[in-house]
Amino acid sequence: MLKFGHPWLLFLLFLIPLYLIWELICNNRRRNYLPHSRVKQLKILAHKQFPYRYLFPVLRSLILFFLIIAIAEPRWGTKSRDLSNKGVDIVMAIDISGSMLAMDFAPQNRLSAAVSVAEDFVKRRPNDRFGLVAFSEYALTQVPLTFDHLAMLNSLNNLKVNEEASATALGMGLAKAVARLKNSTAKSRVIILITDGVSNTGEIDPLTAAEMAKELGIKVYPIGVGSKGLVPFPYSDPIFGNRYIKTIIDLDMDTLNKIASTTGTGKAALATDAKGLTDIMDKIDRLEKTRFTTQFRYNYSEQFMPFLWLAFAFLIIELLLKIVILPVLPDQL
Repeated sequence: MLKFGHPWLLFLLFLIPLYLIWELICNNRRRNYLPHSRVKQLKILAHKQFPYRYLFPVLRSLILFFLIIAIAEPRWGTKSRDLSNKGVDIVMAIDISGSMLAMDFAPQNRLSAAVSVAEDFVKRRPNDRFGLVAFSEYALTQVPLTFDHLAMLNSLNNLKVNEEASATALGMGLAKAVARLKNSTAKSRVIILITDGVSNTGEIDPLTAAEMAKELGIKVYPIGVGSKGLVPFPYSDPIFGNRYIKTIIDLDMDTLNKIASTTGTGKAALATDAKGLTDIMDKIDRLEKTRFTTQFRYNYSEQFMPFLWLAFAFLIIELLLKIVILPVLPDQL
């Protein structure tokens, strides 16, 4: 970027056309009245024939032009950008109890569908920190809050259903996620709670965990996954092998709604298929915006010397032309 230390001096450039008008029109008329018996020879010495008539005024105009540019102190700046952002700290608490094997999100089971949309969600938010908590009969931190999105994606991809779990500790999973965000200094702290069951075990009640989140200013977006009614569930039969049996899996949306209401996110979302789950995550993505601040800095270096050298070069050219190549009358020196 080009700028000038004294830009107001550039107004002096308007003197150049005034000088040319005076030199080529006004001063020329005055010289036409010089009496001399050898007019032809005098014109040659005075360089009034084209192109000599215009040569010296043009040279002087160039000298003036570059001198004015030089004293205006031109500076060339290189731009650099400072990008700062205020990201969101997000912990995903995902149910990995045995009911997540249900195939109502075919061709994926519930957990695989949840993992797929969670991975897309992480990839779309490169400036946020993520953490991961998995829960079934108990809750474990899979990934603490981190900007290492690759580690987060790997952990999501490695999530497996705890087929031995016979209960869901929803409150423990939520409390563990709250603990991961407790010391966060981010302006916005969010928990995305994905479950398909009913809280029926654990030392901490889900609503108690929701109150903990509320006290810490943490928003919880509960998402219930699972279609209503009978759903296909994999079953390993010792005689007929693996097959699917229609099963009813209870989903406690009332508790999820209370968690959402307590933590200020309104109402829990229900995803009955993979597309619905994707739409819910898209909505959360739009609600939790990351703020960016961009500042541009310029480092300037003085560039007046090249213009001084150009002015000096044209001055030398004019002197050489007058002294050596094109002799002039004394009043033109």
